[in-house]
Amino acid sequence: MPKVALAPLFIIWLGTGLASKVAISFLIALFVIVVDTVLGLRSVDPDAVDLFRSMRGRGMQTLLWLRVPNALPHLFSGMKVAVSLALVGAIAGEFVASQAGLGYVILAAQGTFETTRVFAAIVLLGILGTVLFFIVDFIERVVCPWHVSHRARDRGR
Repeated sequence: MPKVALAPLFIIWLGTGLASKVAISFLIALFVIVVDTVLGLRSVDPDAVDLFRSMRGRGMQTLLWLRVPNALPHLFSGMKVAVSLALVGAIAGEFVASQAGLGYVILAAQGTFETTRVFAAIVLLGILGTVLFFIVDFIERVVCPWHVSHRARDRGR
């Protein structure tokens, strides 16, 4: 089911304020993060799991010290995709019912055929999405500098 189709329900349940836009954005972004994180938790090398068990690693220790660090790059990958999807959710919420925000500006400008204002709002959304993406990328570099994707990128400098 397209999550954006639920936007009118969130507006009815939570009102036209910020809470409905946050709920829509959260719902849209959540599934990408969950799917990528579960993939990361399940993609641990079986030999590493066997080694952990042979060293008397318990279930919770295996999760915290082996599976979670393995899942971090997947988690951040999901977060990078989720940032742009969350923006889509926020704009969809503003399209449905809003009195402010970039989605409202786009709809109002479209109604009066102000093409430049529509393009300006779209450019701002692009800039906001890019900034949020690079914030997540920076946090990923700080949290897991050991990951091969960062080593390869840093080696090219």
